[in-house]
Amino acid sequence: MLATASTSRVLARARWIHTSSALRDEARSALEIKLRDGLKAAMKSKDKPVTTCMKTILADVVNATKSSPDPSKPLSDDGVIATLRKGIQNRTQAALSYAPDSSSSHSENYENLQKEISILQSYLPKAPSLDEISRTLSEIVQSLDKEARENKSVVGIVMKQLMEKLGEGAKGVDKKEVGKLVFDALRGNK
Repeated sequence: MLATASTSRVLARARWIHTSSALRDEARSALEIKLRDGLKAAMKSKDKPVTTCMKTILADVVNATKSSPDPSKPLSDDGVIATLRKGIQNRTQAALSYAPDSSSSHSENYENLQKEISILQSYLPKAPSLDEISRTLSEIVQSLDKEARENKSVVGIVMKQLMEKLGEGAKGVDKKEVGKLVFDALRGNK
């Protein structure tokens, strides 16, 4: 089918709407916009490894959006952070298989994966230190009375209070790791 003049105008308008910054800023999370801007900067500077890394993680973000319960809505910052963490985890596992001390060592692939991991980690929000988390956690656990510590839902209560106290830094922490810390702290203080 041949494209007519009106069809090409409609396609051009659709392309303009899709790439307009006003629509882009409203629809996407701040972290996804930051990733897309990083891709543009890498493409302009012709940095192929960074460009490839950014394209793959953005493809992961798009796939996560399409597989979400509502594919018409873009991922929130939390969803993008989860996708970044998953990308880092996948690259870390792959890097271990190429590590110099492994049976199938390949130093070039190992170095490339390590660079990709550092690039992706630079986009994660700044997490509070382990000491800060432990200090805040011990304050919360000490403030609980004996009945509250024996309650089955105390881990959730402590997690909620901890995330509230950490504030914006809570986005940067790995909730599974913090959950283990909470569980250990509660088990040690009974």
